[in-house]
Amino acid sequence: MADRLSIYRGALRLLGGGELSSLTEVNPSRRALDEAWEAVGNKLLEAGLWNFAIRTAELSNDEDVEPLFGHQYAVRKPSDWVRTASISADQTFARSYEGYDDETQYWHCDVDPLYVRYVSNDEDYGWNVGAWRQHFADAFAAFLAFECGLPVSGDKANRNDIHGLAEKRLAVAKTRDAVDERVQVKPVGRLVQSRFANTFSRERR
Repeated sequence: MADRLSIYRGALRLLGGGELSSLTEVNPSRRALDEAWEAVGNKLLEAGLWNFAIRTAELSNDEDVEPLFGHQYAVRKPSDWVRTASISADQTFARSYEGYDDETQYWHCDVDPLYVRYVSNDEDYGWNVGAWRQHFADAFAAFLAFECGLPVSGDKANRNDIHGLAEKRLAVAKTRDAVDERVQVKPVGRLVQSRFANTFSRERR
């Protein structure tokens, strides 16, 4: 189970120096890590469809908003929305819904309610540090080391190495996280649906 202190310590090890006994310790390293923490977290949450951050919601039409021309409804995105995983007109998500337009803070569509699975930055989802897998925490530590602005001990070129390591750790974290994802049948696209419908129609003649 990940925790913020262990991630800070991992970042400092990559920088080649400095110890941290607690999150309340007063020193320049901890302050620099604090300042970079939120930005790095938001960046990584946007980088993948993390299982620990996925939230499912049933969303209804916002009657105070005029939908885009051609649509019946305007559905406001949740305040903790980071990126969309899937959208459906069915609460089972057996088939994806593609008849919507994404504009600013709304999905404009023709179904109500709309069912959405999305990456959430809520404290009980994306920012629930205790739910992070170790590989995600390792990637976080590497990006934190790169972004916090602290000097790298010894060879200054090591900072480029840290960025390369961070990218590699992020790729591993995505792969390991994907292994945990339930195998799903890829939804049939609208073009395929149309072809099936045309074939079925000809067969009935």
